Order: sequence, then structure tokens, then C-alpha cells
Amino acid sequence: MVKKKRFWIGIIVTLVCLYFVFRGLDIARISEILKKINIWMLLATVAVYLFGYYLRAIRWHHLLKHIKNFRPAELFPYLVMGFMANNILPARAGEFIRAYLVGAKKGISKSSAFASIMIERVFDGLVMIGFFIIGYGAFHFVERTVTDPISVEMFGRVFGTKDAVTIFAVLGGAVFIGIFTVSVLLIWKKEPTVNLLHKIFSKFPGKIGGAFNSLIDTFIEGLGVLRSKSSIFMVFFYSALAWTIEAGTYYALAYAMGIHINFLLVCLIMAVANFAIMAPSTSGGVGPFEFFGVGIMLLFSYPKEEATAYIVIIHAMILLPIILLGLIFMMTEGLDLKKIAKAKEEEANA
Repeated sequence: MVKKKRFWIGIIVTLVCLYFVFRGLDIARISEILKKINIWMLLATVAVYLFGYYLRAIRWHHLLKHIKNFRPAELFPYLVMGFMANNILPARAGEFIRAYLVGAKKGISKSSAFASIMIERVFDGLVMIGFFIIGYGAFHFVERTVTDPISVEMFGRVFGTKDAVTIFAVLGGAVFIGIFTVSVLLIWKKEPTVNLLHKIFSKFPGKIGGAFNSLIDTFIEGLGVLRSKSSIFMVFFYSALAWTIEAGTYYALAYAMGIHINFLLVCLIMAVANFAIMAPSTSGGVGPFEFFGVGIMLLFSYPKEEATAYIVIIHAMILLPIILLGLIFMMTEGLDLKKIAKAKEEEANA
């Protein structure tokens, strides 16, 4: 891993982002803020946050039921283990690990399982676009009294946090809409779409082109949920519900910390921070998540210490409970990441 350029780019991005986040902080003030947290409300908020993952297991059930009708409770441990791996490994390796685990343990095609996970991400992205649009209203309805903390002059114009937020959202939205469009075309216009993709992949080295040809049919099988309007509705419904609950936990956490915050701003922070972690960074999106979350709060008059404490606690709530629960499921299944990586390598060489 340390030999890969992406790893070192991620380290640099994380360190640069964290430098700007923590530069000039009053540590004593942060300590005071943390001491005032309502622990019981914090624990209740974490419990609600984890419930959101069970809703994602229900969504995965709907994504896979045209292949095999698993109960959400069967899928929940594998979903958590996948998210746990995402939180501790770079390059969102947990997506591949989850597909491998559910394929190996439940006897379905791993590429079909991976396709279902890709569709999950697409629906997550589409829902995030909606939350961004809602949250963007904060720039019009929530009072701001401070100068933009981030400003860079380029091409004769000053670009600030609001511009960066918009660019991230537009680029992220374009990626998700593009993937969704290609996925739909693979279902409804399979032959011309496959031919076009084949032409594109033929430009790559032979190994990549061969892998594409061997995976495409089972990958399309995993997109089968897109054939049914009712299934699409259910997947979208549970995606929106899970993210709405997550936004609610951001809101509740602010009050557990004694921070008053507008729900529009919560939506904006959640959408932008989740688009930001698409950027190269270390595992769990550490760095970009904090940088943009804190930057937005500074735009809306929050003291830097309060903003930093809040965003760091949010990120800890997102990462740590899932890591702990994922490790518990790993132990109960008799698995570890090294065994999974070795098994994947052996399968690839077989």
C-alpha cells in the first residue's frame, strides 16, 4: 500500500487539510466545550446513527432480492464490515471487501454484489444532491457575519468557500448522475452500451479489457433492480430515510454539545463533507471532511474552536462505532482483513 502514489497523495491531502483546521486553535477552549457534552444524549444519538445502518441493510435487501432474497438481518453484518473496512483502509476498499464477503458467504456472484454496492453509492450521491440543494438555502436564510475564511484569487476573480462548496457539489453530482445514466443504459440499452464500453476499455492494456469482458454480464445482473420502478422507489426511499436520520443525528449532536444550529446548515455540512471525502485522503476521509465542515461553520459566524470540536465529534461518531461493530462481526465470523486479502489474491490467481 505504501508503494502506491494514491496512498502518499492521500497522506499529503489529509495533513494539509488538518493543518488548516487545527492551526491557531485554543486547546483550553476546546477542552471546555468537550466537557459540556451531554453524554446520555450523545449515546442516544450514536444509537440512532447505528439504526441508520440497519435501514441501509434493508435497502441492500431490495437491491439484491432479484438475485437472492436475503433478510436484512443476514446482510447487516456484511454491510457493517464493509463500512468498517472503508473507515480504516484507503481507496474505499471496503466496497470490494463487502462484495467479496457476501459473495463468498452467501453464494452469489461477487461482481453482481459489487454492482449492487455501486448502485447504493449512486443513490447515496443522488440523495446528497438533494440535501445540498436544501442546505444551500442556508446561504440565503441563515445569518452570516464573518468574512469568508478561504479565499483565493484565480483568473481575476476571488474564489471562496461558497465557490468551493458549489464546485464540489456540481462535480460530485455529475459523477453520480453519470454513473446512474450508464447503469440504466446497461439495463435498457445493453448491446449498444456494452459495445461503447468495450471500445473504451479496448484502449486499456489487455488484462483490463479481458477483465471487463468477463465481468460485464454478472455486473449487469447486479443492476437488475433498475428494471423495476417499484424497486427503484424502495431503494430511493430507504436511501433518503437513512440520510435523513443521519442529518438528524448531526442536529441532535449539536444540541448535545450546547451548539445552536439551523437544520439547513446541518444539511449543507452533511452534503458537502460527504462530497469532500471523494477527494484523495487517508482512510475514512479524515482531513477533507474536517476542512470543509469547519470552513462552512466559520462562514456562519461559529468560533473556530466550537466548529472544530463539533465537526471532529461528528466524524468520530461516523467512524468509531462502525469500526468497533465491524471488528466484533469480524471476530464472530472468524475473519480478519489479512485473511480476506489473501483469499481474494488466491482466487484472482486461480
